[in-house]
Amino acid sequence: MSFLLDCFPCFSSQPELRINKSKFKILKLLGEGGFSYVYLVEASNGAHYALKKIRCPFGAESVKIAMTEVENYKEFHSPYIIRAIDSNIIQEDDGSKTVYILLPFFESSLQDIINSNVINDTKMDEVEVIRIFIGICRGLQNMHRHHISVNKHPTLTDLDSNNIDEGDEQDNLLLDNDDDDGESEIDTLPGLVNSGNNQGNDEDDDEFNDATELTSTIAYAHKDIKPSNVMLSKDGLPVLVDLGSCSKARVKAKTRSAAIAIQELAAEHCTLPYRAPELLDVKTGSKIDEKIDIWSLGCTLYALLYGCSPFEYEENENGASITLAISNGTLNFPKKGDLYSDELKSLIKMCIVIDPEERPSIEDVLSRALEVQSRIG
Repeated sequence: MSFLLDCFPCFSSQPELRINKSKFKILKLLGEGGFSYVYLVEASNGAHYALKKIRCPFGAESVKIAMTEVENYKEFHSPYIIRAIDSNIIQEDDGSKTVYILLPFFESSLQDIINSNVINDTKMDEVEVIRIFIGICRGLQNMHRHHISVNKHPTLTDLDSNNIDEGDEQDNLLLDNDDDDGESEIDTLPGLVNSGNNQGNDEDDDEFNDATELTSTIAYAHKDIKPSNVMLSKDGLPVLVDLGSCSKARVKAKTRSAAIAIQELAAEHCTLPYRAPELLDVKTGSKIDEKIDIWSLGCTLYALLYGCSPFEYEENENGASITLAISNGTLNFPKKGDLYSDELKSLIKMCIVIDPEERPSIEDVLSRALEVQSRIG
């Protein structure tokens, strides 16, 4: 199996592979980035799936990150969030490991729709825009207020947080995570771990500590919301995909080195035109939380209406620095041919607020979106 995939994407025939007990034909390469590749595969019954291959050349740490992504694809139960069908990990001949994740295949993303509209000089209907936006909000609400079982079996990250090597001690002191239940976590942004010393004494904890006998609510964030990471199902539902950067949302940078680490990881995993301003220049002692998704949500809605993020628009139309435009929260709407209602644009303004503490929660955004839908529907 690994031999066949290592030949991609330059194969001339259709190789086959097995994921556990199922056989698949490799049809084509759909995309790649870093050490990961996504292929379109066909099952023996003719059904099509997406197969994600993640190479782990750097030992245990890269395997841990890949397996965290696998866990993410199994963690959420929502029609608005992608869920893995199967997964497998194999040992390569050189001693490295490769992780495979079998996922549903979607024909198109919101970015495909945006590209088509730009090429054909067409616009999305307001009713369809708000329907899609509400679906994205529901997916994010499932992440931001995620219910986990108190008696859930320990995951890879849970186990790793209790088996920290002495060499990792310095990294563990970098971050202080605001977990609602006071338990430690491994990945706040990929590759960062904490010491597990936080006992839930942050002043914001009580607001989100929604624990019961069976479940507790933990804030997760997607951390890379953008049109290409929202697919459309056959039923037209928006589905959040690419959960590689998804993790528990709340983290504090206890030291300057921690702040730099968060900023660098955000630069690697969070697409710039949709990245929240607090990730551009992370300050020592600052807190990052799920509000970064709210900013990206507003940028995504803008892109659905106008073909690009508001900060790409500033760069293209006015020659502005995109990072400076983000930092200043510069938000302008095209005047020529703008047919969209002020109510729809008010949702964008609601999300794109520089101060994350002033940014609304996903519940506030969803409530406003439903009001807008009732008026324009």
